[in-house]
Amino acid sequence: MRKVILILLLVIILVSLSWFREIIAQDLSHLKDKINQSEIELINKYQTAGSSNSETDYYKSPLEFDSASSVARPVQRDYSDSLFADRTAPDSNRILSAQSSRSPQPFEELLPFGLKLFRGTGEISPPDDIAASGDYILGPGDNIIVYLWGRVEKEYNLTVDREGKVIIPKVGELLVWGKTLEEFKAFVRKKMSAVYSEFELNVSLGKIRSIRIYITGEVNKPGAYTVSSLTSLFNALYLAGGPNENGSMRAIRLMREGQCAAEVDLYKFLLEGDNSLDVRLRSGDAIFVPVAGARVAIRGEIRRPAVYELKGGETARGLLELSGRPTAEAHLNRVMLERISGLNEWSVLDLNLNPAAPGTDSLVLKDGDRLTIYSIFEAKKNMVAVFGQVKHPGYYERNDSTRIGDLIERGTLQDYDVYYKRANLFRRYADWRTEIVPIDLNLLLQGDSAQNIVLQDRDSLHIYSIEDVDWDKRISIEGEVKNPGQFKYYDRMSAFDLIFLAGSYTRSASLLRGELARIDANGKTNLLYVNLDEESLRQTFLREDDRLYIRQIPEWSMHRTVTIEGEVLYPGEYMLSGREETLYGLIHRSGGFTGNAFPNGLILQRNSIGKNLQRLQVPKLLEKSSPVVEDSLGNLRREMVYDYELQSVNRVVIDMDIIMASRGEEGNIVLAPGDYIYVPSIPSGISVLGAVGSSGTIKYSDSRNVKHYIKRAGNFVSQSNKDGTQLIRASGEVFSGSGVLNQRVEMGDIIVVPIKIKKERDWTKTFTIAMSATTSILTTVLLIDKL
Repeated sequence: MRKVILILLLVIILVSLSWFREIIAQDLSHLKDKINQSEIELINKYQTAGSSNSETDYYKSPLEFDSASSVARPVQRDYSDSLFADRTAPDSNRILSAQSSRSPQPFEELLPFGLKLFRGTGEISPPDDIAASGDYILGPGDNIIVYLWGRVEKEYNLTVDREGKVIIPKVGELLVWGKTLEEFKAFVRKKMSAVYSEFELNVSLGKIRSIRIYITGEVNKPGAYTVSSLTSLFNALYLAGGPNENGSMRAIRLMREGQCAAEVDLYKFLLEGDNSLDVRLRSGDAIFVPVAGARVAIRGEIRRPAVYELKGGETARGLLELSGRPTAEAHLNRVMLERISGLNEWSVLDLNLNPAAPGTDSLVLKDGDRLTIYSIFEAKKNMVAVFGQVKHPGYYERNDSTRIGDLIERGTLQDYDVYYKRANLFRRYADWRTEIVPIDLNLLLQGDSAQNIVLQDRDSLHIYSIEDVDWDKRISIEGEVKNPGQFKYYDRMSAFDLIFLAGSYTRSASLLRGELARIDANGKTNLLYVNLDEESLRQTFLREDDRLYIRQIPEWSMHRTVTIEGEVLYPGEYMLSGREETLYGLIHRSGGFTGNAFPNGLILQRNSIGKNLQRLQVPKLLEKSSPVVEDSLGNLRREMVYDYELQSVNRVVIDMDIIMASRGEEGNIVLAPGDYIYVPSIPSGISVLGAVGSSGTIKYSDSRNVKHYIKRAGNFVSQSNKDGTQLIRASGEVFSGSGVLNQRVEMGDIIVVPIKIKKERDWTKTFTIAMSATTSILTTVLLIDKL
């Protein structure tokens, strides 16, 4: 029995130990899970903080803060002529940590104003069972109920068909598309009066049609929507989720039939409750939300901190009203404006927006501006700033013994591009006056105590670069170099350096000497001649504003070519062998004429003729020599008598019979680069054109005159101007005037008969003028006779 009891006790003890171990294990496991979860949350927290610090945003503050040490590190930027705002910055020996517990909201957390209006609204559309107003426009699909009472009791349930019509018994077919509900009521009453008498009438809408609209641009849910015909522009914007963060709130356009029917500024609705522009939509309307225009951000002691869109011309004072006015704690005497400067850097301006202070700032805002309004409890003193050509620009603590030398030592001058002759100290006084105190850095660094003045609160020192102050020194090279133009002037720059920068010479450059124009201290130009060998060029040192000319080789021409085409054995492009090569010589070089050639019709075109006439302004001279005519209204105009065409004057008239007969001794012409020669084939006959019975080409007959060919072409007609008949030779010569009809015609000639110009006369007007003049003369004679 004792053994049994001992065994039972042993089993109970073992079971108890196993149960206890399991409980302990569960507790430890639970504790471990809690510890791991805390560690994960802590890691996530730090990762989130790290990622938020690394993000870049358009409205991120230019001062970056290290959360571990609470150190404000200023980003380098340009503060050329601006005073600083109240910001803490690193000192060379200490850190200013007097940060307010009420720091302004970060710029990256600000949302565009009005964006919250469309957040979480869902799909909002007008119910179909509301009463339609009298200006509702009817269209296909609308259900109209017409009630009549009085001597006749009728009810008509009408539906507008696709053609915009309804049919009423005994009345007929009515076109109602485009009419308002009130217009339809009056229209139906008029039609019913022709059928019934002594009745009353009422019109209401039953089922309302659906319309198709489009919402595009910078909206959250762009696309096509099928909505009730009672839908307005605001309803449609709600359906699309409103403008997104890039969308404009101030220039939303309603496009109807390709035209802008309305432009909506949502700020009027958001700030003033003005919904007068909430127009009703029609089928096919498109709502376009463009990209937002210029934006500015405002934060701090203001009732509505946000990002605001500008229409143009808004001032900093106007932005305060737009953003709901400052709070009671706002420190308006010094509002910080951060602006992107022209060098893609940040600059800071201090603005006085206190309406009670004289000279309140009315600065016009620009895209990207950011305003911070601090609390009166955040105003800090004993601060100075240094910007410009220093390694550590920013704000530093000041005490009663801080001097300019101490500030420069903390900021550390750059090793290069520092203008030592002058720096500017901007000193602002309590009455908001600003004084500029010039500082000579050379004397300051040499220990001049007069330059090392004691700094006052809010002093700002700017160190300029040499490029900021000195003018841009330039020199020029023109002529036969690859890249002529202006170049920057460098110290001890030689002519050889300038030619190298210009890409060296072109092939046509004359390498004997160049011409150097130099302006002395009195403004007089002196000409110097430079040998263009390398040694001389290296010894010729240039000065500012020098101009070097590299001339071209005399009579240089790279390719002196002419082109001959048509009836020669070897047509094509030819290089002129010399400056005296003639037309006769070129014909021989091209193998001579073919058996089908017509030498008398040879055409020689020289494009330089027309260009030379243009240089001499011949077209303008011809225009000025045209007669001036006054019309019946007294307006003066010129009659263009001369028909000037550039291509027509480029042809050179030549006599090939004389040239070929004399073997080039007589009548020959010297060719020029760019000449074009064409040798035509033997023509089919004589062409007769213009006011004749039948224009055309007539077979050539030897020893016949112009009159013969005109008769062959059907003779003159009633509109023919016989005296204006012209005979144009194949060589380009033109004969006209008296005797041309008896002129002998040669092969390839052209006969032109112009049309007679008829002058229309208004005999009634002429008679009226004559009678008026006669009456005036008789009246004058009668008056003289009675004297």
